[in-house]
Amino acid sequence: ACGAALAAGAAVVLPAVGGLRGCGVPEQRAAVTLEVLASTRCTALFADTHTLKAFAEPEMVAKREALDISSLRTGVVKVGSGADFLDDTVDFAGIKLFTLGKRPSKP
Repeated sequence: ACGAALAAGAAVVLPAVGGLRGCGVPEQRAAVTLEVLASTRCTALFADTHTLKAFAEPEMVAKREALDISSLRTGVVKVGSGADFLDDTVDFAGIKLFTLGKRPSKP
């Protein structure tokens, strides 16, 4: 995804996560992600399922509503191991996000 974005002349923004240990706390990652979405006017979001769940916490909803993330158009949420685009989508702030993970094996 990053390679395609760069080839198209887009910017890739990776939020600084200084001070986080390991994977950090999802609420911390969600807060930083919201701030970066607003400050850089991001149009595409790549997140994991833990961050997406943290976005639904009441304090994160209030934070999101106070920020301008109107540039956001699309995104992908990693919902499991694997690299298959799945049929399911999820909603974030009225934006349809695609899901990425491992497609179940056919019997």
